[in-house]
Amino acid sequence: MTRALRVVGRTVAGAPATFMWLAVLAVTTRIQRSAGRARSQLLRNQSTNLNHLSHEPTRVLAASLFWLDGRQWWPYVPPFAAVLAPAERRLGTWRWLVVGTAAHVAGTYLGQGYLRRSIRAEQAPPRLADAHDVGVSYFLLGVAGTLTAYLPRRQRARVRAAAVAVLTANAVARPTFTEVGHLSAFVTGLTLSPLAVDRDSHPYPGRQDYARH
Repeated sequence: MTRALRVVGRTVAGAPATFMWLAVLAVTTRIQRSAGRARSQLLRNQSTNLNHLSHEPTRVLAASLFWLDGRQWWPYVPPFAAVLAPAERRLGTWRWLVVGTAAHVAGTYLGQGYLRRSIRAEQAPPRLADAHDVGVSYFLLGVAGTLTAYLPRRQRARVRAAAVAVLTANAVARPTFTEVGHLSAFVTGLTLSPLAVDRDSHPYPGRQDYARH
């Protein structure tokens, strides 16, 4: 038991931002579940939709990261533990934050730009300018894109090509602002792979006994 606690302690200490963020999401998920009929408006107020991006982009770009568009928190634990935490340990908190934020911003603006064009072309209803758009997926996919730089060289190109192909097919099959944003965020993460300066000495997946901060 003591050994297990030490392992958990090292894991959390090695990726403090990841696990603090996960804890905040647990709290905000609890808040939205308690909001009842006000839940929809609560999430809309934090959303990076076209209306908010036109008037208060900085606030909603930050606020949207701390809310989930769903009533369940636990499904996010595995991707945080398997993707965000290992990436933070390898990249260091600051570079991890740069990658995730860049992907979040790029995914948001490219996705919402696609939606704006679709509304103007009458291919999407104007009410979507006030749509819900909160969550961690753009940040997560961007970090995942950069984390692929730590894969073994023989697997790296294949995994990247497969991921881009799946996300592209998804965006073509379901051409929504969310799917366009997912593809954009992942590609942003790929372009930031040079930040993974020690990619060949600390492969992923694999044991990581150190953490950069």
